[in-house]
Amino acid sequence: MRPSLPAGSPPTPDFLPSLGEILRYFSGAARLMGGQSDGLHRLDLSADGFWRSFAALLVALPPSILSWIEFERIERAGGEAGTALDYLAHATADATAWLVPILIMMSVARHIGFTRKIVPFVVALNWGGALMAWIFSPFFLLVLVIGSSDGTQALGLVVAALSIVLTVRLVSHSTQSDLPLSIAIVTMMVIVALMSYAAVSDLFGIRIA
Repeated sequence: MRPSLPAGSPPTPDFLPSLGEILRYFSGAARLMGGQSDGLHRLDLSADGFWRSFAALLVALPPSILSWIEFERIERAGGEAGTALDYLAHATADATAWLVPILIMMSVARHIGFTRKIVPFVVALNWGGALMAWIFSPFFLLVLVIGSSDGTQALGLVVAALSIVLTVRLVSHSTQSDLPLSIAIVTMMVIVALMSYAAVSDLFGIRIA
């Protein structure tokens, strides 16, 4: 594996990868979720690749916006599109839930023997997160079209459970970590995400989850 933290500053000129690069990164993340550790070879684990992996937040933006629209129109039960402040709250919560676990792992990596694994962890997690946002976007589109029901709620639980399972596999195979450690890391990520949504809800005074 590559060294731990990349040197240098985040790149600026070509921060957003090309479509071909994005598809290659998606295929690498998919192979990792499928249990194939060679998926790492399709990811860019260089210093530039580390920083550019955060462009995954932008790549995931369209399906994320779809999920926000679905929440505002359907789950608030008001049928309204939501205000700009509502969408700012959603964006803030999603970004916090995405980035804070990464910052936590980077801060504790040395103490848990994760130093040399942090680059593949971050790169795989970023591109895997964007991939899952796109994979599960049809669910939000479905709810927008047919509305909420017992069936869609059950399907939503399946989607949530599947995303957790895939993330555990992604962490395990990208870092070559055992299953208990991978589960512990993903559990931390879920807890931080829930806390992020609660904190942003309180900050904006808006229910977003």
